[in-house]
Amino acid sequence: MDDNRMNRLGGTCAILVGVSYLVVTTFFVLDPTQLIHDDKHALWTGLAENGTPRILYYWGYALGAVFAFGAIPAIADLVRDRHEGWVRWTTGLAYLSFGVTAVETFRLVTVTPLWAADYAGGDETVRTAIVTTDLLLRLDPATWLRFGVLGPFFLVVNILALRHGLLRPALTYVGIALGVLTTTAALGVALGIGPMVLVSAVLGGALAAPVWFVWIGVTLRRGVPRVAGPGARVPVVATGVAARSGEGRDV
Repeated sequence: MDDNRMNRLGGTCAILVGVSYLVVTTFFVLDPTQLIHDDKHALWTGLAENGTPRILYYWGYALGAVFAFGAIPAIADLVRDRHEGWVRWTTGLAYLSFGVTAVETFRLVTVTPLWAADYAGGDETVRTAIVTTDLLLRLDPATWLRFGVLGPFFLVVNILALRHGLLRPALTYVGIALGVLTTTAALGVALGIGPMVLVSAVLGGALAAPVWFVWIGVTLRRGVPRVAGPGARVPVVATGVAARSGEGRDV
């Protein structure tokens, strides 16, 4: 696939990832069970009564993770020539992160309604079994793989882009903030620090993530300079006569 097509596809996927974060945020706010942390019996009672917002919340994560697989190659390609080692490593981590997210949330979409129905119709033994084993539904309970390893990808891409002038500074600042907030979200979950998780989720997932993904998606679709060698830059997008005659190259 040539650069133009890859970046247009990657840009479209990145925009859809950004939209998915808005979907996740919307149904997080609409789901009253998100406020239940310590009483699992109350949690599963709530899910049995109205689990639709939680399921749509999971769908947002699941589909966003699938679209991310189309966005990551184009995003990484923007800075790959500036430090291929760091970019390859953190790109692999990003694939791991979104892969775990996709598998975990597609699993939750399927199993959560079944367990909620079993909880509502079961006796005390069934209910106790559900509340004591529900953590097994998750592949990554501490979120190290979903969030923790994703932060370095955002940091490397945006720091390299900022250092070499490949993207608008404001866009890279949002991306760097997203990298930090993604990492602190995982730390907050692992350490059990609720306020850290909440602040990271609001600033990162509800604000920085949709802004950065939509912005970089639009940038990819419009065409951005790509490093061709030391001191040389070639536009990704070159169409029409300019593409054939070489007029699309920077001079």
